[in-house]
Amino acid sequence: MNYFLPFSLLLFPFLLQAQDEDLSKDIATIVYLDSFVVSATQQGFQVADFIDIVQADESFFSAFHNLRFQEYYSDNDIQLFNRKGKTKAAYQSRIHQEVEGNCRTMKVLAEEVVGNFFKNKKKRQHRYYTARMHESIFYTNGKVCDNRNEAGISEESLSGIAKHINELKKLIFQPGREVQIPLIGGKTAIFKKEMLAYYQFSIKQDTYENGADAYIFTAVAKPNYKPHKTIIKYLETWFDKDSFQVLGRNYHLQYSGVVDFDVKMRVELQQLDGLYIPKYIQYDGNWKVPLNKRERAKFTIEVEPVW
Repeated sequence: MNYFLPFSLLLFPFLLQAQDEDLSKDIATIVYLDSFVVSATQQGFQVADFIDIVQADESFFSAFHNLRFQEYYSDNDIQLFNRKGKTKAAYQSRIHQEVEGNCRTMKVLAEEVVGNFFKNKKKRQHRYYTARMHESIFYTNGKVCDNRNEAGISEESLSGIAKHINELKKLIFQPGREVQIPLIGGKTAIFKKEMLAYYQFSIKQDTYENGADAYIFTAVAKPNYKPHKTIIKYLETWFDKDSFQVLGRNYHLQYSGVVDFDVKMRVELQQLDGLYIPKYIQYDGNWKVPLNKRERAKFTIEVEPVW
């Protein structure tokens, strides 16, 4: 399994930015601004330009790509629950990624398995879809080499379960982009003109937990529309005020249909030698994927880079 296999999106879509220039201006007219941001606009802060940055941002992609070439330790905890909310299976581990040149290997330093987490532990055959997706994203099997300047293999080369997982990764890690999942893909693209009526947008200024001054962009689904009109119910992104680098993101995704899910995510980034990598990932949600039973799961990942 490839680590974060594969995220093949454009690194910085200037064409998208140019194409949506008028749309950004439209969004700017309906965005709520707090008093600090209003003052900033009087000093030159352009709301439409900031919306362009939000639309084109690839910080999370870059952060996970950077992690491929960084030595680190991480602690992983995943819990599976029954209908009553009691733990029926669990997995905890501490892993160490070692890097040599553009190649990486991963060692499992400690591991604890509770319940029927695996179908076959020796062969690492997963019983649960959530656990399988978790491992396909965050674990490396054997020695894997990548080009630091390439985003990954092309989407055209994917098929079957790999293609499905790739689209789910986009949905989870890059909310706001359109995904190729039947019946719901267009509803995830919150910056499309036809989706704007369903959201309240705001920009405010605050201090992030690391002490950095930040702008917070928030999109909240309006409660007066039927739930099936939107997938992203809540999206909050913290941008460094000076560099516009993403510092963290919180969001809630929900849909009931062919694919049924209710997921809340929190992701924080950290800076290392001028580059950003993930620091903390928290997932709390449930999925009902065709041909699979409903799964209720939580997982957390904490990354410790080797400085």
